Amino acid sequence: MKSETKIEFLRAGLVTSLQGENINNLQHLGITTSGPMDYFLSKIGNLIMENNEDDLTFEICKFGPIIKVIEGSFIFLISGNINFKIINNSNSQKGECFKSYILKKGDILEINQTINSNYAYLIFKGELNGNISSEYRSTIVSSSLGLNDGKKISDFDKFNILNISFFRNRSLPFSLINFYDNKIRVVKGPQMNFFKISIIKKFFSKKFKISKNINRVGIRLIENPVKPTISSNIDSEGIIKGSIQVPGDGNPIVLTSEHPTIGGYPKIATILIADLFKLVQLQEGSEFNFKEVEINVGENLHFDFLKIIKSIPNKIVYL
Repeated sequence: MKSETKIEFLRAGLVTSLQGENINNLQHLGITTSGPMDYFLSKIGNLIMENNEDDLTFEICKFGPIIKVIEGSFIFLISGNINFKIINNSNSQKGECFKSYILKKGDILEINQTINSNYAYLIFKGELNGNISSEYRSTIVSSSLGLNDGKKISDFDKFNILNISFFRNRSLPFSLINFYDNKIRVVKGPQMNFFKISIIKKFFSKKFKISKNINRVGIRLIENPVKPTISSNIDSEGIIKGSIQVPGDGNPIVLTSEHPTIGGYPKIATILIADLFKLVQLQEGSEFNFKEVEINVGENLHFDFLKIIKSIPNKIVYL
C-alpha cells in the first residue's frame, strides 16, 4: 500500500537539481547525457535504500537545502560527505551519512556544507508524483531541459512523493574513503598526436590543479599548460563525458555530466568512468596527477567498478 508525502524546499541550496538515469542515445540531436556528477555516490545511495541504482535523487552542490515535511512521512538517506541535521519540535539531531531516516509532518531536514567534496545526494524512498513530467530522467540545468522544466530547485518548490507504508531503517557501515584518491587514470585521446612527446610526458609527470571554474559542464585545470603543436582547433566532432579538451591557452577542460555534444578542441586523453567520479569531487585548489593505462586495463577497471556497485546490498545493516 502506498501513501503520499509532501515536502517543501524552504531553502533550495546553492545548486540542487533532480538527477537520475543518464539521457542516452540523443547526442546526435545535441542533447547531452546529464545525470549525477558523482554517479558512484548516487548509485550506492539508491542501492542502500533498495531503489534501482539509477533512480531519481536530489543532487546537492557544496551547500544544501532545508526541507520541511508538509504531509506524510519522508524516508531519506544522504549519500556523501556533508553536514546535516534533523529538527523536530525544538529538538535537533545531527545526521549520519549513509544511514536512513524517517521524518514526520512538521519535521525539518537542514543540509549544510559538503566536507572535502563538492557533491552529495539526497536519496528518497518512493516515486516523485505530479509536477516533474518529462521524457528525460535527469535535469540538464545548463540547457533548461529535462526534469523540473530543466531548472534547478528553487526556494519554496514543493514535491509530492508516493511511498510505501512499511520501511525498515538501514545503514552502510562501510567506509568509502579508499575509493576517493587523487589517482585519475586515462586512456589516449583521439588527438594525443597533436602534442609533442615532451608535452605528453609533462601532462603525466607534473601535477594539475583544480581551478575555480567548476560546474556540471566541465572542470578547468591550471598550472600545467599543455599546448598542442599541430593546432588548437580541429573540425568539430563528437565528444563524451570524461574527454580532456585542450584549448589554445593550454589549460585543459575535463568534460563532465552536461558536456557539449560536439567540440573543436583537440582531446589529449579521456578519463576512465571508473575514476571520473573522483575528479568531480576534488575541490578548488586540489592537486593531482593523470596516469595513462591501456584500453584493455580501462575496460577491466570498469568491470571492477560495476562489481563494487553490485556488492553494496550485501553490506547493508538493518536497524
